[in-house]
Amino acid sequence: MVTMRNDITKVKEINIELIKTALKNLGTATKAQIAEATDISVATCGKILNELCQSGEVLEAAVASGGYGRPAKSYVYNGNYAFIACIYAEMVKGRTKISTVVSNLLGELQGETTQEADDVTYETLEEQIEVLIREYPKLRAVAIGIPGYITDDVVDLCNFVSLMGVPLQSRLQEKFPGLRVLVENDMNAAAFGFYRSGSVEKNATLAFIYSPVEPVKRLEEKVNEQGNEKRNRLLNFGINFGAGFVSGGKILRGATGFAGEVAFLPMPPISRNKTAEVTVETMAYIIGSIVPILNPEIIALTGVFFNAENIEKIRDNCLKLISPQHMPQIMMRDDIRDDYINGLLNLALEELACSVALVERHI
Repeated sequence: MVTMRNDITKVKEINIELIKTALKNLGTATKAQIAEATDISVATCGKILNELCQSGEVLEAAVASGGYGRPAKSYVYNGNYAFIACIYAEMVKGRTKISTVVSNLLGELQGETTQEADDVTYETLEEQIEVLIREYPKLRAVAIGIPGYITDDVVDLCNFVSLMGVPLQSRLQEKFPGLRVLVENDMNAAAFGFYRSGSVEKNATLAFIYSPVEPVKRLEEKVNEQGNEKRNRLLNFGINFGAGFVSGGKILRGATGFAGEVAFLPMPPISRNKTAEVTVETMAYIIGSIVPILNPEIIALTGVFFNAENIEKIRDNCLKLISPQHMPQIMMRDDIRDDYINGLLNLALEELACSVALVERHI
C-alpha cells in the first residue's frame, strides 16, 4: 500500500502563491474572478485574501455593482509591500564594475546603480547590502550573481579571486538575519532569467550559453600574485564559454554546483584558436556534448562570438553530430544583462516566498 502524506500547510502555500500570481496578472479582481482564474473555491480565496489584506500584501478596493445589489469587493496586489534586489559584478573593458537593481514585488524598477571597484571581496558585497538596506527599508531579499560556481556553500573557481574559498551566502545571511540572501552562478541566473522572460514555453528544457567579452588572458593578469595552486586552477578555467541549464522551471545545478561548466569539457586542440570558423566548430562541439545528456528544446546563445550570421553555420556543424529529430532550436539573445538581472530578481522573489512559507509553518 502506498502511503501519501496529507500536508495541509503545503497545499495552503501553493494556494497562496496561485492567488498572488493571479492577482498580479489580473490587476484588480474580485474573489469570484480569482477563484475562476485559480480553480480554488471562492471560500478558500476569501480566507486567504483576508489574511493577505491583514498583512498589507493585498489591498481592498470597491467596484461598481453593475446595478444590482451591493458592489463586490475587489482586490489589488500591493507591489510595494516589500522590495527585492540583485547585486552583480563584472569585468567591462578591463575594469571591475558592481551593479545593483532594486524592484518591488510586481517587477517595477525602484532604483539602479553601477560603480567601479578595485576588487570584489566579501567586504565589498557586505557594504553594498548595507547601502541598499539604508536606502530601501522595505528590502526583504537580495540575490547576488558571481562569475564562478559554488560547492557546499563555498565559492570555488571564480573570476574574482578574492571570493574563492569564501562561504559567501552563509556569511552574508548571518550578517543580515532580517534579509533573505541568495548567491548564484551568473550563468544559472541568466538561464533562469531567459526562462522567465516569456520567450519559452513553461517547463521547457533549455541551455543558455555565453561567451564573455573578457578574454582568458584577463584572468592571467589578475592572478599573477596568487599562490601557485590557485593560479594554476584559474588558468585552467577553460575556454571562453559558460552555460546554465533549466528544466521543469528549475535550475539544474548538479550535485556539487558544477553543472554548466562547459569550459571544462575536453575540447579539441583547435578550440584554443579564436577565429570565427573555429568558434563555430567549438560551439557545435559544446552543443553536441550537451544534447545527448540534457536533450534541451532550446539553446540560447549570447556574447561576442555569436551573431545572426553564424547561427546557421553553428546549426549545420551541429547536424554533423546530432540527428535532426534531436536538434534543439538555437536562439540568439542580444545581451545577457536583461536575462541576468531578470533571473536574479526572480530568484530573490522565490527566496522571499520560501522564507514566508517557512515562517507560516512555524506559526
